[in-house]
Amino acid sequence: MAGPCSIKILLLWAAIIGVADCQTSSAITNPGNTSKETTITSTSNQTVSQALGNLTQTSPPITQSITTVTPTTEAPTPPQCSYTVTPIKFGFQIKFINSPLGNYTINVKEEGQNQIGGKAIFQHSNPNITTHNITALKPCTDYEHNVTFDHAGTKILCDHSDSKTTVKTMEMTEGDIKRGSCIPGYLCYKSDWNIISVQINNIEAVQCPSDNKTFCIRPGYDDICTNLMTTFTQEKCVKSSFNHIQHISAAEFLNSNEINLTPPTELPAKIEANLPPKCTDLTIDYICSDSYNKTKLESELEPFTDYTCTGQIKENDVTIKNTPAIQFKIDCDLNIATQRDSTNTSIELNWTTTSQNCQEVPKLDELSYNCSCHPVGSTSDKKRAKPTVNKQRPGGTCHFSGLKPYTDYTCEVQPIYNNNSVLLSTKATEKTEPGVPDEVPILALSVPEHNAIKVTCPRVNNFRGPKKLYSATLRYDDVIQKTKLQDKCEFTFKDLSYSTTYDVEVVAFNGHLYSKTKTAHVDTLYNDKFVIRLLVHIIIILISVAVFCVVYKIHMKKLRNSQDVNEDVMLESTGIYANAPES
Repeated sequence: MAGPCSIKILLLWAAIIGVADCQTSSAITNPGNTSKETTITSTSNQTVSQALGNLTQTSPPITQSITTVTPTTEAPTPPQCSYTVTPIKFGFQIKFINSPLGNYTINVKEEGQNQIGGKAIFQHSNPNITTHNITALKPCTDYEHNVTFDHAGTKILCDHSDSKTTVKTMEMTEGDIKRGSCIPGYLCYKSDWNIISVQINNIEAVQCPSDNKTFCIRPGYDDICTNLMTTFTQEKCVKSSFNHIQHISAAEFLNSNEINLTPPTELPAKIEANLPPKCTDLTIDYICSDSYNKTKLESELEPFTDYTCTGQIKENDVTIKNTPAIQFKIDCDLNIATQRDSTNTSIELNWTTTSQNCQEVPKLDELSYNCSCHPVGSTSDKKRAKPTVNKQRPGGTCHFSGLKPYTDYTCEVQPIYNNNSVLLSTKATEKTEPGVPDEVPILALSVPEHNAIKVTCPRVNNFRGPKKLYSATLRYDDVIQKTKLQDKCEFTFKDLSYSTTYDVEVVAFNGHLYSKTKTAHVDTLYNDKFVIRLLVHIIIILISVAVFCVVYKIHMKKLRNSQDVNEDVMLESTGIYANAPES
């Protein structure tokens, strides 16, 4: 068992070790912090004196209880820091005053803006260097600012010696801006100022993606090949603007994608390009290729051919850029004027070819034609003809034979260039001349009356002309007796001679031509009416004779009877006179 003296020595030793640990922790947490180190040292000496005082006190008897005394320490005082802000070129200078060494965070933002305009984490490790610069700020701009000290994970806000909460940056001078490069085709300027708010020729600048100190504007298309005066206007700086002159060369600033290429529409071909108007030394040479990869110059282009052309932009005969590719085909406006001449079985086409936008094309050897004719509404019996081309008079001739008479035909002239059909064919409708109608198939003859003839025939299918008529002629002894023309093959001839042989001729007629004649012979019957009249006359005569005879006999009988009566009267009368007495 340890004695009282040993226990006191152990307690003293523990107190000393605790003070040493506290001092070591304070030194690591706050390096270079003299005031805190002083505070921590004073507290430790008190603790040690208390411990030593305890050692000098009279020890109680061993039999008494041992009381352990726990030393107490005061909470350390937080470190203090302060700073000043001074406007300098391109931004601010932060100067630390009576501030401990350690990590600091500096924040600046435009007055009235929520977004931080500048932030810097600064390690203040050298007591001889007490300033830090914040640059790349906007000129003539009011900025709010604050500085915090990172103390053992706690942000301590440092005091600002000035009562103002904002500081205004300085004005930008002409020497603060230098030429830079970033975006091809842009005019770029570099500065340690944040010049995004600076108006350059009244155009808002674009910040370079790879360099936040470089801002660019795009010169206008008409500015190329000129000496461009660039004006820098600081929005928040009073009377603070200056000019910068820069030659805008085509090689550096011309964007070939902005060149509008207009394809040619006529021959000789000429591709139009809207080059910058001030670039008098720029020319474009075009190389074109067709679908077979055959290359041609612009002056060698042919019609009706698909081309892809790329231009070489040259300045004083030196190639500086290439234009985008342009695709086109020159469709010449071929005008084919046709003249037609036809018979009843043929059509002849004559045409003349002209062109307004390709005046020499109709005379080229590569231009040929295809000709065809077919009945309107049908292509099954299309006829083709090989044209005869007259180069002295651009155009050609086609002759079609073996056609149907009086039929509407659609005739086409298809231009061909390099064995390919070009444009739409020229069509014309032509009707062949009337032809001979079909012959009447058969004649049907009848005698409806003894002196009448009826003629009928089937309908003719093909009249081959504008009209559909039938003509019937009645002949006797090769002399025309009667002729009739009507649209139906149904004729009746009356009041003819009895018991007479007639010739009947029937033809189809289309208004222009007659068909072959169909002939038949027919006999009229005896004159039955005359016989009847004769018999009537004979009967009448016989009846008259008979009547006469009867009348005569009656008359004669009456006459005889009358004579007999008269004789008796006379005899009676004579007797009286003979026998009468004398008076």
